[in-house]
Amino acid sequence: MAENSPPQGRDHPAELPPTLSAVAKLAGVSSITVSRVVRLPAQVAPETRARVERAMRQLGYVPNLVAGALASARTNSVGVLVPTIANSIFADTVQGLSDKLEPAGFSVILAQSRYDDQLEDRMLAALLSRRPEAIIMVGSPATEDGARLLRNARIPVVETWDLPAHPIDAVAGFDNFKAGVAVARHLIAQGRKHLAFIGGNEPRGTRRWLGFRQETLAHGLPEPQRLILDRNAPGSAAANLHLPDVDGVFAANDAYAIGFMAGLRKAGRLRQAAASEQPVAVVGLGNLEMGQLISPSLSTISVHGHSIGRTAAALTLERGGERHIDLGFELVLRDSG
Repeated sequence: MAENSPPQGRDHPAELPPTLSAVAKLAGVSSITVSRVVRLPAQVAPETRARVERAMRQLGYVPNLVAGALASARTNSVGVLVPTIANSIFADTVQGLSDKLEPAGFSVILAQSRYDDQLEDRMLAALLSRRPEAIIMVGSPATEDGARLLRNARIPVVETWDLPAHPIDAVAGFDNFKAGVAVARHLIAQGRKHLAFIGGNEPRGTRRWLGFRQETLAHGLPEPQRLILDRNAPGSAAANLHLPDVDGVFAANDAYAIGFMAGLRKAGRLRQAAASEQPVAVVGLGNLEMGQLISPSLSTISVHGHSIGRTAAALTLERGGERHIDLGFELVLRDSG
């Protein structure tokens, strides 16, 4: 297929996307009532509206909000869903896919889930209602409702920043579990014996923790501590309040790592010296520019974000070939650990 051809996959030979009339039948109402729920929900009784919305979720129905468009019309757009635009960790991925899609004639529609499962479902529905040619998302659908929406859309779907065992369609990412293993192995090789993991509890971070924990226990060391922080917490308070005795830390991303190091610096537990001389070794993930500029510079897992984006875009444009692509990661060692 030529690169500027529209992505394939909207029409499915065996099963078409659910229709408005199918929703009406399941909910026991008229098609007009379903249409009102979609466009003028305030004019529908709450009980009826709830019944229709429940039927829509059950069927994975998404209304078509492309006004006046024919069912076969092309929008030349690709929907992209990221957890947040506040953290620059995903910026390279968005840039990479834009660099590939825009010259091919496709616009990018960006939405964010804010790590909220229900908001993610609503954003997926909002993107799909614009009838994009494909969906690219960081991670995998958080709920079965979200997964059903994507399956029923019959368009290319690319999950990124992870390697799910059973993707909806295509994958471009890296193994988060192995990233955790690599960091634990490195810290243990340094002679660190009291380890901890700090970060959130979203699925990708949890897989990093599980790899980190498994490798630590496999070396006969004590159970590593896991400190779950609020997504907006900088991590600095955790340095002494919750983890006073650790000597090696893996932070789920560079932002947490940098915040944690600020706490160590304030407590006098951070030195302007080589990694081997640090009282507490710290490793992050993401290879943010700020981590290279601070002192001591931050050791980190470097993820090929731009390549993930370009590969994800290519997977939406080209339907043949490998659909499960592991782009790997690199452990970048600097002075923090």
